[in-house]
Amino acid sequence: MLDLFGRRAYNDRVNDDVKIIVLRTDRGEGKPGADTDLYGRTLEQWVVSAMRGMETETVDYKDGDDFLCVVRNKLSTVKPITVVLYSDTPLVTYNAVASAVAKFRKLDVDVMKLPRGWVMRTEYAFGASELKADKKTIAGDEDFITVFNYNQLAYVADILRSRITYYFMNEGVEIEDPASVFIGVNAVIEPGVKIAPFCTIKGNTVVRSGAEIGEHCVIESSVIDSGARVRSSTLKGAYVGKNVEVGPYAHLRTGAYICAGARIGDYVEIKNSRIGAGSKVCHLAYVGDAEVGARCNIGAGVVFANYDGANKRRITLGDNVFVGSNSTLVAPLEIGEGAFVAAGSVVTENVNAKALVICRAATNVKENWKNNKYTSESRKQTASDTGANNGDPV
Repeated sequence: MLDLFGRRAYNDRVNDDVKIIVLRTDRGEGKPGADTDLYGRTLEQWVVSAMRGMETETVDYKDGDDFLCVVRNKLSTVKPITVVLYSDTPLVTYNAVASAVAKFRKLDVDVMKLPRGWVMRTEYAFGASELKADKKTIAGDEDFITVFNYNQLAYVADILRSRITYYFMNEGVEIEDPASVFIGVNAVIEPGVKIAPFCTIKGNTVVRSGAEIGEHCVIESSVIDSGARVRSSTLKGAYVGKNVEVGPYAHLRTGAYICAGARIGDYVEIKNSRIGAGSKVCHLAYVGDAEVGARCNIGAGVVFANYDGANKRRITLGDNVFVGSNSTLVAPLEIGEGAFVAAGSVVTENVNAKALVICRAATNVKENWKNNKYTSESRKQTASDTGANNGDPV
């Protein structure tokens, strides 16, 4: 899991006597809440995840609730120091809270006010009727920015986006324009990856070293293996193997598994299908619920007709199958190794290995067809009246 908060600086032993209580703030409809998502974490999760090394518990809280009553229900008798934070401060860091606790110890007071939150002696919190801060700590400018509305949410999101992208760049990921790239916290991107502008990478995505993500990609919960290149495409729940080329304008849906060296090109959609090593699906094709062997060629305009209106059925192609342009393969169907499907065919029956299949209606040409309404004399006259013959639109 992505760690933006200085993992190497954590020292569990220093703060093992501290308990963190995070108040889940709720401002009602039309306002960001504790469960509002930012790059794969809720506002609450951003706060909780930053407190690694310290015991942390959350509790619901609304403006107007009895603060001390809510806090007392979560106090720990074995933790002499209690820190109260709010779920609406997603930029808070471990270091900011640890520094505040260190200052609190040095001052030897009962209560210290944070810009948004409190540090207090647990014994004092058990018996106090109200909180009166003895001291106030000054934290960094970003640490306790509070999200009260969607304007502030957008402001905070921009800071988090920057933290994430610069984290990856420090780890060796080349991001050409970090201001235009959005990466979720659950993504794993290895050093040596290149990311072009205007990309979104989210969910449990893994991008291996040596892969390239081109402009205008949306990638969610997918694996991009080393040497692969993805350009201007959308991927969700897909696997892209080594040295595969995807795009531009491809759509790989859940269950798309593209083996090494394959090519998925312009305006191709693939769903719940395995494309064998070295195979090509280059133009304007739909492949659904299929097993395509190695070194196959799927021509432009090919459709795998996998749905009969009630059930999804499978289509299987052996290795080295050639499917000509504008063909339709109707499931369930098996096409043997080395078979050749002629362009424009509608294949509804299994095809043996190394066979040629041609499934077209015979060409029937009628010369000087008199019933052609498009070129009739009456239509020509109408077109002339509207100025069509002068190049004007009809």
